[in-house]
Amino acid sequence: MKTFLLEIITPDKIVFSDNVEMVSVPSEAGVLGILPGHVPLFTKLVSGELKITKDGKENFISLGEGFMEVGKEKVSILVTKALHADEIDEAKLLAAKKEAEEALKNPPSKEQQISSAAMLKSILGDLKVVRRRHRPSSIPS
Repeated sequence: MKTFLLEIITPDKIVFSDNVEMVSVPSEAGVLGILPGHVPLFTKLVSGELKITKDGKENFISLGEGFMEVGKEKVSILVTKALHADEIDEAKLLAAKKEAEEALKNPPSKEQQISSAAMLKSILGDLKVVRRRHRPSSIPS
């Protein structure tokens, strides 16, 4: 099966670098699926769940905002955060989710409302990934 090089990079480290069969990413236009031979593309990414397919198995990573460049044989993803399920503390996320939801009920300012909404969206993406932890994965972290 054809593959392409996928690199996921945050300001701190290279989170993932390997040949994959497919990647699905959350963009402003919706979820984009990238396969080998995809047309060149540069797009903004939003927080959410990234799905990698390698050797017929799926792995999920929670992404922050960033950008993706699709080239002829390589896809580069540059994001503010990228967390594998085993890097996420579900109990802390649930507490942060509750705080964000409370802050949205009676925000002291428009800026606080926007900040709380963005935080809640990020938390929900992390929770979605961590709850997939039960699924087996052969892709290394």
